Amino acid sequence: MRRYLFVVPFLFACAKGENAPADSAAAATAPAALTEADVAGNWSGNLMMEGSDSVVATWTEVCGSGTCRLVVSTAPKDTVVGTYMIMGDSVMYTVAAHPDASQKGAMVTEAGSGHITAGTLTGSGRAMLAAKPDSIVMRYKFTGTKAP
Repeated sequence: MRRYLFVVPFLFACAKGENAPADSAAAATAPAALTEADVAGNWSGNLMMEGSDSVVATWTEVCGSGTCRLVVSTAPKDTVVGTYMIMGDSVMYTVAAHPDASQKGAMVTEAGSGHITAGTLTGSGRAMLAAKPDSIVMRYKFTGTKAP
């Protein structure tokens, strides 16, 4: 029994409460949260099908106060309105129902997300049939730059 009494102080001495050092490398590289100023403005860029680097459309848009007006500048030209929400270092968006020529004029909606770093936007999205929001008819990725 006395042997165990010698072990107890040793256990408490070795088990002192040490706080793990903060991971300063992770904190230093964490992306900053986006602000409305990062998103609002004039943007232009390219759209590619998922899995490809071939540009299938070019676009311009004007964003501000949670709304974007997107103009697809390649044939057929189209203008759609979308809304966005800033979530930390990302921007999430949805696009209102609109006819899509690549889907033979079927009404589609769109949703996706993007990241903005130093005035460059990269992201991905998907188009769904408006009548069947769980049916994905197209996946795409995009890049863009903000006009100064």
